[in-house]
Amino acid sequence: MREILVGILLFAVLLIVCSVFVSEYLFKIIIYRQKKSSSQKDIDAVASWYRHYPIAKEGRRWLEGMPYINVYIKSFDGLRLYGALLENYSDKIVICVHGFTGSGKKDFASLAQAYYKNGYNVLLVDNRAHGQSEGKYVGFGVLDRFDLRNWVKYVINRFGSNVQVFLHGISMGAATVLMASSIMPKNVRGIIADCGFTSVYEIFEYVLKRDYHLPKFPIIYLTNIMSKIRAGYGYKDVNTTAEIARSDIPILFIHGENDEFVPLWMTMKNYSHCKAYKELFIVRESEHAESHYIDKKGYERRILTFIEKISK
Repeated sequence: MREILVGILLFAVLLIVCSVFVSEYLFKIIIYRQKKSSSQKDIDAVASWYRHYPIAKEGRRWLEGMPYINVYIKSFDGLRLYGALLENYSDKIVICVHGFTGSGKKDFASLAQAYYKNGYNVLLVDNRAHGQSEGKYVGFGVLDRFDLRNWVKYVINRFGSNVQVFLHGISMGAATVLMASSIMPKNVRGIIADCGFTSVYEIFEYVLKRDYHLPKFPIIYLTNIMSKIRAGYGYKDVNTTAEIARSDIPILFIHGENDEFVPLWMTMKNYSHCKAYKELFIVRESEHAESHYIDKKGYERRILTFIEKISK
């Protein structure tokens, strides 16, 4: 009997040690800042985007040839955040928010071209712990929503109190603009959310099961504790759907039909909680964050028509 108890105890200790080890590993590859630049190499390295390379390359070449302005703000916790500003003769501006491991220039170069050529000011921001912005831990929208509010304040101070602001986010950036929807000033007239998740907790639970075939207990609970202690936020601190329900800002929801990273049902859930004016654009045969590349003309037509409609 004693040997059985000792065996059970050793197994329990081993299980705990393994769980902590796995949780630490996952925390480091997900929450810690990734050692990755915002250069052209980023585009080359994304295997799933190889077929879209010509569009991405052309957009990046256009952007690097433009006289964009490097601008900076301070986050609520003292981080220096970077943005690339394209000024136009307009009282409207689109703030573009990129996805996980991306940057404003990388993720939005092609879309910035579309916005700019249609007369809009464009601000491409680097989220905390990404690109040229400071930060050790990725905010996954929970912290970034406050950074985005500071960017909106910066834009209002720069362009005047009558400036109309539109937010466009992709993936984690889409979750960010949606989480921020309930704390935005009246200048924010519309939101475009492309493949955003419903909450940090739900996307981590989904990825844990899909990519690592691991149960949420105890891994997600341990990494949540680590995130609270080190990064300053928990996975359930903000729920995307709840913030959407509290907002009256019009939203265009976009998602790829074949997205397996952020599943389509998450956008459908977000869409169902929106009480404001809303539109839905599902792009056929599109995987994660590639809707603009799959249907460039259709995508640009939808976003520009949406902004024009709600600007009136």
